[in-house]
Amino acid sequence: MTRRNRKIGRGLGAGRGLGAGRAAATLVFLMAGAMLPVAPAPVAAQVSELRSYAIAPQPLAAALVRFSEISGRQVVAEGELLRGRSTGGLTGSYAEDAALVRLLAGTGLTWRFSGEAVIIQAAPESSEARQLQPLVVTSAIPATDKPYETAAPVAHISGETIQRFRGSSPADIFRGVPGVMSGEARNGAGSVDVNIRGMQGMGRVATTIDGAENLVTVYQGYQGASNRTFVDPDLLAEVDITKGSDVSSFGTAGTVAMRTLSARDIVREGEDFGVRLKGGFGTNTSSPKAGDAAGYAWPSNSPAAPTASPTGLDRPGWAEPTSGSGSAVAAYRDADIDLLAAYAYRKQGNYHAGSHGPAATVTNLGPGEYCTSWGSCTQVDARYQNDGIANYRAGEEVLNTELETTSWLGKAGLRFGDGHAVQLGYTKFRSEAGDRIASRLTGENSQAVQLGQTAGTWLDTGTFNYRWKPEGEPLIDLKANLYWSHLELRNPLRTGWQLPKPGDFRAGSDTDMWGAEITNVSRVATGFGDTTFTYGLSYRGEDTGPSDGTREAETWLDYRDAKREEAAGFVKAAWEATDWLTVNGGLRYMHFRTQDRNDPYLERGYDYDTRFSDGGFSPSLGVTVEPFEGTQLYVNYSNVMRAPSLIETASAFTMGVNPDVTPERSRNWELGVNQRVRGVLDPADDAMVKLSYFNWDVQDYIAREWYHNTEQNYWSMHIYNLDRAKFEGLEISGRYRQAGFTAEFSANYYLNVEFCRTADSCIDKSLYGDYATNHVPPEYSADLTLSQLLFDDMLTLGGRVSHIGPRAIGHGDVTAQGASQFISQVNWKPYTLVDLFADIEINENLTTSLSVMNLTDRYYVDPLGLVNQPGPGRTLYASATLRF
Repeated sequence: MTRRNRKIGRGLGAGRGLGAGRAAATLVFLMAGAMLPVAPAPVAAQVSELRSYAIAPQPLAAALVRFSEISGRQVVAEGELLRGRSTGGLTGSYAEDAALVRLLAGTGLTWRFSGEAVIIQAAPESSEARQLQPLVVTSAIPATDKPYETAAPVAHISGETIQRFRGSSPADIFRGVPGVMSGEARNGAGSVDVNIRGMQGMGRVATTIDGAENLVTVYQGYQGASNRTFVDPDLLAEVDITKGSDVSSFGTAGTVAMRTLSARDIVREGEDFGVRLKGGFGTNTSSPKAGDAAGYAWPSNSPAAPTASPTGLDRPGWAEPTSGSGSAVAAYRDADIDLLAAYAYRKQGNYHAGSHGPAATVTNLGPGEYCTSWGSCTQVDARYQNDGIANYRAGEEVLNTELETTSWLGKAGLRFGDGHAVQLGYTKFRSEAGDRIASRLTGENSQAVQLGQTAGTWLDTGTFNYRWKPEGEPLIDLKANLYWSHLELRNPLRTGWQLPKPGDFRAGSDTDMWGAEITNVSRVATGFGDTTFTYGLSYRGEDTGPSDGTREAETWLDYRDAKREEAAGFVKAAWEATDWLTVNGGLRYMHFRTQDRNDPYLERGYDYDTRFSDGGFSPSLGVTVEPFEGTQLYVNYSNVMRAPSLIETASAFTMGVNPDVTPERSRNWELGVNQRVRGVLDPADDAMVKLSYFNWDVQDYIAREWYHNTEQNYWSMHIYNLDRAKFEGLEISGRYRQAGFTAEFSANYYLNVEFCRTADSCIDKSLYGDYATNHVPPEYSADLTLSQLLFDDMLTLGGRVSHIGPRAIGHGDVTAQGASQFISQVNWKPYTLVDLFADIEINENLTTSLSVMNLTDRYYVDPLGLVNQPGPGRTLYASATLRF
């Protein structure tokens, strides 16, 4: 945002405009009631400087945005005037007038200069002047560019990126976003458990699909819990991520807002109906066979040699289709109505691990002392060890990783009268996924066995959205949202036996989640600078309990049976004090209550309160400075409270409730710079970079421990407050574009991660028994993506290189409880993955895509997992998309 353009925007009463040096072009549709005379022909350009243009054939509106980016001129046109018109594109060096002649050739439109602006208008039928109708102000800043103009740690994942790098699990879509990963990437596929800057689970990251939550906590034994949000990437349009707190969100570590497809993603400009059909296949999977074992069987408390499994190494050919997917989307859109219906299906078997890397291998250490886990030691002739990082051999089938999903999506929208609009949405998601309780597969000698059952997910979500934005009214931009989600989760019995239910019985939980939010944005112009106020109310609730028969089948597990509600009010303001200084601040008040309905007559051996209730304020403050054109500096501070989640305030999973638990409070600092430069190597190129430093101090961090109650003399799992946890690091992302070439880079580095039991006992290690043991991210990671358009943009070739470094900190308090370590750190070794992709536009209706994931067939273990198993080896994906 340049200072000059901000003045132009205010003068027009239309928000922020577009001009030379603007970080992204904005196609401005002005409010007009005046007469604009039509020139009989374009007048000579006021500036005859030659510029290099590389504008592909595309809708005319998008092409004019690119023209504005390169030339630095505002472009003014009626929305309806551009609707349905396309251009043949422009490549080469031209003066502005010559460039416009070529762009508008065959469109029936002409142009003229008006000061710094270019006015687009219909070619004259006569010499009479024409009255322009009121126009609508819209921003044409590409969503992928917005993070580089936002004074906050935000990121965007486009629909193109989602489909190109979808991988074998929804977790794969977050690769390349600095500071963001998904835990449990391979176990219980079909869900995400987002980690932002080392924090995840327990509601720390607010993850929504079309504004609705569907989070469920899945017990994983002593290893902890998976916090799963279920989503089908095949129906996603885009993802917006905010790292850190915002007073308008429940998330304290961040917000992940996923948007599903809408009519505007399917219906082409100038048309009112559209259909998208997509089908594809993948490789590198095998059909599961119940009872198969992986890797080696390691004798328990015996020095005998391990035995290799006879199955799992029959890997299909690298190009042999073994999995498939398909989707169909139809949409209708006109001036008043949006309608969309979509269906998607995907089925894949167990994937195979890579063949190059630290796979399971047996090494004979020779004679020596052998000690059992019980502490007895003897002299033996041979001792054996696994030199790999998991008990899977190179190229072996990774058991319980199969996935089958079916999704339906329906949306209906209506726009009517003075800026009113409503939309109804419904999503139906069904999934059967391999799922292994994590505590059964924690070390390099643990042997996986293929289960005969999968984990079933039945999710239904309904949404209602209302918006009122009357034209020309700066005080009203009102949004109201409602949602309800019903989630049924059924798992294979965690005990390994069925009692007293039939052998096909699956235990689980039934959960309802609902929420409401109403917000308004008011823009006030004063002689002391413009101020934007955003304020609103929000509410969400959750009610969960064991499914029928679960308590009888798994009497030892004690599923949650509880209800939780949380309500908040907030206000934030952004004051544009000058053209180069913006000050923002916010305040949020939140209150929550939890009720534990678990049977008070169960013999637990401990006492607990059944209700929690608390609340508090969360303030924030920030300053943004724009000292030079294309440069934006910002510093933000927030002091935010997180209420304990349902699992932290209700008895569940053999874990008692601690009535002394208090909310977390994070004191977060963020310093950042956005920089955008044009003409770095070529007059038509474009470079942008975002650099951030963050320092999070989470006081009263809520953790888990193995607890001894000395008064009542019993041991149990226990939720409690640490003094604090600290997360500090650097993040960088950037993009460079020149003609058809694009390079994108991202990286992050953790300067410090600490957990402090008390103010004087901070260690750079995770704590014994705490969930965060396997939430610790890599110390550093980096991604580079390159792509090139060829043959008049019909072919896109590209690739991505991703590097993951070692764990940021070690694991402390490695002690034993019974026969084994109480909670195991799932470790990984640094690795590099290489992906290639190609998209071919056969014609305007048919596109084919080909990608090879993990080209070098690397054997690796994903970070942040609870189960010690490798990720997928080399996998080929091919698809065809038909649009009409």
